[in-house]
Amino acid sequence: MARFDSKTAPLLKQAIVLGETAPEDKIDDALERHQGDAVAVLKEGIPQRLAIKAKQQLTLADEYLKYFKELQQQVPHTSQCHQPQLMADFNSQIKELTAYADRLNTYSNIQNLGDAFPALMDMNISQARVNTLTSLFHRFRICVLGDDSSALVEELSGEKGDAIANAFISTFAAEQGVIPPTAPDYMSENNTEEISQFGEIDEPGLIQEKPEQDFGTFDGPQTETTSEISQPISALKFSNKPLGNCIQQQAKLLAIQQSQELSLLNCQFNPTDMVALDDLNAFSHLDTLSLKGGTLTSLSNLNNNNLKTLMLNNMKVTDFNSKNLQLDSLLISQVNSNNWSSLLSLNAQTISIDNTVDCNQLKPLLTSEKLIPIHPRLSPTEMAERMQQAEANGIPLLMLECAI
Repeated sequence: MARFDSKTAPLLKQAIVLGETAPEDKIDDALERHQGDAVAVLKEGIPQRLAIKAKQQLTLADEYLKYFKELQQQVPHTSQCHQPQLMADFNSQIKELTAYADRLNTYSNIQNLGDAFPALMDMNISQARVNTLTSLFHRFRICVLGDDSSALVEELSGEKGDAIANAFISTFAAEQGVIPPTAPDYMSENNTEEISQFGEIDEPGLIQEKPEQDFGTFDGPQTETTSEISQPISALKFSNKPLGNCIQQQAKLLAIQQSQELSLLNCQFNPTDMVALDDLNAFSHLDTLSLKGGTLTSLSNLNNNNLKTLMLNNMKVTDFNSKNLQLDSLLISQVNSNNWSSLLSLNAQTISIDNTVDCNQLKPLLTSEKLIPIHPRLSPTEMAERMQQAEANGIPLLMLECAI
């Protein structure tokens, strides 16, 4: 594990730095500069610059993949962390995003708006995927940390040794934000006293060093307004445990201590997690937020004017309503919701929804005056007119991949 961390930590830090979008490469700002002319945006050099960054990110991902594969091979087949499908998934995503990087170099040659619009959507969605690829798969490390702890208990055997090993796992997993494995039947009341003395056992490899920092607790609500003062993350109290766990993990991963040091957050939740975002109000410099899995209950209590890019993937959203956000881009993929109409109350310059969403549910959005929709059934002239209308009137642009 030490080798894996020493080799991959520099790669992750480079990926995060590369993932920061330069002001001149923000597509929404470029559309504003060119009054909605998508062809002009493609010709000002953005595709070429994004292609360079995408290929650099993919080079880092390929390098990371070597160590990821080594770690996978060392995980016992009986372990819950033995997930060979992750390698196939990682390779598949690298292949898809390599094709995207190659497409970028052709986009500056596009001459008509009918082709320019899908190109901009591709850049909006795929560049976000490229920028979060490596950190997404790094979550596997957390599983290994929790699962491998019993190997440290080498001198003990039998039920007592197993009980102590599992106590160690539970303690360590709690610090890492991991759900520990279910305790087996032999964890009975008879072992309670022995487990409670765990901290006093003087066996080699069993003495657990106290962590240098406590990355927050979950016993208090977070403030409802964004804090402009940087705070130690160790002093924060998180009201939503799944989100708090994610923040803790990213802080440890990036060696971040202060709330204003966090500019990008990439969270992958369990399918049963209920996620609320109130706790993010303490992170006033958060610029990019990527959420995958679980159920997002609400955006209404999130008050962060610096948050510009929000990516929602493979999750259920109960309510999109928020009057406190000022997003540049909302990217939606594989999202289920019974309340798509709440998007009308969200302040975002561009809302991009790919064709993994049930497009029939989006039809009510097409008739609203609060959004200007663009979809493949429109002619190039209609697309250009709508982009210009959105820019001139400050109305959010709804970009749909499916033809409604």
